[in-house]
Amino acid sequence: MTISGHVGWRMLLAAALCAALATDADAGALRGESPRARHQRGLAAVDSLATAGDWVAVAERAEAELADDGLDEDLRWRLHQRAGLALQRLGQPDAALTHQEQAVLWGPTEAANHRNLATLLVALDRRGRALAEYGLACDLAPADCAVRLEHAHVLIDYGLLREASAMLATAAGICDPDDPRLLRTRARCRLAAGDPVAALPDLERLHVLAPTPQSGQQLALARLRAGRPDAARLLLAPRWGDDLDDQGLRILLEADAALGDPEHAVALALSLGDGGARLSRDAQVWSQAALVCIGTNRDREGLLLIDRAIALSPGDPALRHNRVLLLKRLGRTDEAEREWARVLALDPSRTPD
Repeated sequence: MTISGHVGWRMLLAAALCAALATDADAGALRGESPRARHQRGLAAVDSLATAGDWVAVAERAEAELADDGLDEDLRWRLHQRAGLALQRLGQPDAALTHQEQAVLWGPTEAANHRNLATLLVALDRRGRALAEYGLACDLAPADCAVRLEHAHVLIDYGLLREASAMLATAAGICDPDDPRLLRTRARCRLAAGDPVAALPDLERLHVLAPTPQSGQQLALARLRAGRPDAARLLLAPRWGDDLDDQGLRILLEADAALGDPEHAVALALSLGDGGARLSRDAQVWSQAALVCIGTNRDREGLLLIDRAIALSPGDPALRHNRVLLLKRLGRTDEAEREWARVLALDPSRTPD
């Protein structure tokens, strides 16, 4: 079945469900069904539509139920919550905000309402209110590990690292110490603070429990900064031609240089220069590979690599300065002089080597 077929089938199912529920509501009224029982069935219908993934029908049915002034408070906040989540899914954050605020108004002691509102406020970049709602959610659910970790991620995003660290200290007393979410968030906070060595224990444990390519690269960087370039290279070397991104390539090259054994880095540089690996769009990858070649007197390969770097970042005087060095070492003096003029045009403060 095609995607459009799936959508059409789901819409037909939702329409049939709504029609059946409407008929059932009429029958319930004839049986003398209480208003609360009818509203509870309406909420169940909304949840069924959500399970089917028909967010338009969810919003419409929830709003239809909310139009009844006789709706009990505990059902009212639930329907506002469902309507808000559906509208958020539909890319209507402003309309969703009205419902999520009403969910908090009618269900102020429900941590989930404050958390949902906080998530939406983050999406709307209303930072102060978002943090306040996360604080309330944490207060109302003191044993909830997930909401504290989510709050910590938002604090990291906002650059509030001290507050994030305090939140993580509280979370550590609630979460399982081997919870990958805790390890990942705490490592992220320490990396954001520029301290990969402090992140090393969590990253090592995370690599055992729930390894991912991204956590592997973060672990490699932490190992490198902790003075263990061999362990860093062990993680990344098998991946450079597969799923290693630009940051990983730079880490791998730095590890090779730190080991004083540049043969692998030179081979990597030559592979990049030959187009044998994915062609990076990061000028610093090419520059770092060129520096490895300079350090091992592979000047022709180094020139090829620095030329690629310059093509990606033509206004970088440092790259052109390295090109001058390579041209001189290759005996291409006239070209070196012309390149030096370009360097001075970009940065008059530079001096020749």
